[in-house]
Amino acid sequence: MKRACLAVLLSLSSLAQAETGIATVVQVVESRYGVRHHGVPGLFLAKPLLIKSGTGGVKLEEFNGLRIPFNDSYWLRDKLAKSLGPDWHPFIEEWSKSAAEWSLIYTKSNGRHVSMLIVTADQEDGLTAVQMSLSGNRIGEWLSDPIERARRRNQADGN
Repeated sequence: MKRACLAVLLSLSSLAQAETGIATVVQVVESRYGVRHHGVPGLFLAKPLLIKSGTGGVKLEEFNGLRIPFNDSYWLRDKLAKSLGPDWHPFIEEWSKSAAEWSLIYTKSNGRHVSMLIVTADQEDGLTAVQMSLSGNRIGEWLSDPIERARRRNQADGN
């Protein structure tokens, strides 16, 4: 009986560790500020366009009207970094104390895909979290020569 309970606990803890990303952001923000997140209705309508662009698994959560004090944003950054775990790596941080807004981008790679987690906050819109998966081939194209890629796309669109 003890072995069965231990096995169940270990499997549940591995599931909890596996569920990181936007779910972690939502849990941290909701527990800290006592607010509820809102999804974006109709996001599924954009899926065909996203798949064609090499983007998939898009999840978006909003905390409309949530005003995070600027001093508390540093606490939130540290808490997210610890809560996301070692698979997620800080990629970009942008802070504007005068405008009271900030953005954090984390990445995670499994070899074939790169997952991006973007968390941004400002005084007008509140806090928004976006998670998406990008194909390794597509991100390689973007990074190799983004200017030439944009030029070819504009020519194909007739611009």
